[in-house]
Amino acid sequence: MKTSNMKNKGRIFGVVLIALSAVAASAAAGPAAAPIKIKVTAELANVRQKPSIGSVIIRQFPQGEILEAVRKEGEWFLIKFEPDESGATSGYVHESLVISLEEIPRQEQPSRLVEPPLKTEPAVVRPARIEKPVTETPAAPVQAAPAETAGRASLTLYGGGNLIAGGDLNTAGQGLADYYTGAIGVAGDGKISPARMSLLYGGEFALPLSPQFFILAGAEFHRAEKSSLVSYARGSVTDTFTAMPGLQALPVKLGLAFYPVEYFFVKFGAAYYFAKASYDDRYAHDKYWQEWQGEATGQGLGFWGGLGLDWPLDRTFSLVFEATGEYASISGFQGTGTYLDSTTTTTVTETGKLYYWDARTSSQTSYPTAFIRSKSPSEAGVENVREATADFSGLSIRVGIKIRF
Repeated sequence: MKTSNMKNKGRIFGVVLIALSAVAASAAAGPAAAPIKIKVTAELANVRQKPSIGSVIIRQFPQGEILEAVRKEGEWFLIKFEPDESGATSGYVHESLVISLEEIPRQEQPSRLVEPPLKTEPAVVRPARIEKPVTETPAAPVQAAPAETAGRASLTLYGGGNLIAGGDLNTAGQGLADYYTGAIGVAGDGKISPARMSLLYGGEFALPLSPQFFILAGAEFHRAEKSSLVSYARGSVTDTFTAMPGLQALPVKLGLAFYPVEYFFVKFGAAYYFAKASYDDRYAHDKYWQEWQGEATGQGLGFWGGLGLDWPLDRTFSLVFEATGEYASISGFQGTGTYLDSTTTTTVTETGKLYYWDARTSSQTSYPTAFIRSKSPSEAGVENVREATADFSGLSIRVGIKIRF
């Protein structure tokens, strides 16, 4: 009987000892840290994978959203949230994008153990020092983080310049100048300059698909035109030939933009071109002159791609610098051409397509030519007839201002 009682007492003592150990461990660990309530004050708060402005954006919360922060690390709050399709459940938000709704708890310092005096002499009683209250210095205002560029719709207005290939009208203008050189027998002074360079201006709207990907839609306008003069001096008379080819385009663009890092982007897409081609050629010898004029319109598909910098000025505006390459060779131009000379008062008008062909004057020599004709040229000396092409392929530089919504 005594042995049974002893065993029961031993068991009770063991249970009590385990309970006391658990209580002591709980007391040593201290109370669990309470979450910090914070509220989003920016239009859109980006949550990043790491506490860095260059880290990947994993979530976004709109203005007024209430979040729970586990703790604060420097200028960043570590927050917890429900997982989405990415599977992330925590991330960091910068303090400039939120405001704390309650006091941030401070980490308590562990109490120091008081060591016993080394000497056994009676302790000298000294008057207690009166501690002066510590006045906390207000923290300096935190400078706002750089403006966030990801995940917001935007409109970009830009201007710049481009250099295009030009196409058949440039070649035909030089062909006529060479024809008169052969017909007159005098080398021309000057040359025909091609229409290749122009100013451009336009706009582009971007709609976010994700923080890094945007769908783009926009349009721009550019026109290249160049007037040239070639003189043929023979005795007291100087013949002249002038040529002014013109190329105009209004491409309507659709594409995608990708931001591999926050301020650098790559973009590409397709464009549908509404184009116009024109020519104005005139030859003059003393009182005699000839003049050809024409204007035709065409449409066609092209492709483009580019890269650039998106430099934020604040949360709404950015400066954009962009370089773009384009490919667009368009034919099938329809329009009206006229011919007039000094020997008649009647203008010859033809409505039809803009054709390009080689005009042969001898077995050794032929000259490229382009005019609007009501039907395909088939007279003597005409070779290699085809529809004329306007080539808008080339390079362009743009500078603009981006407005975010």
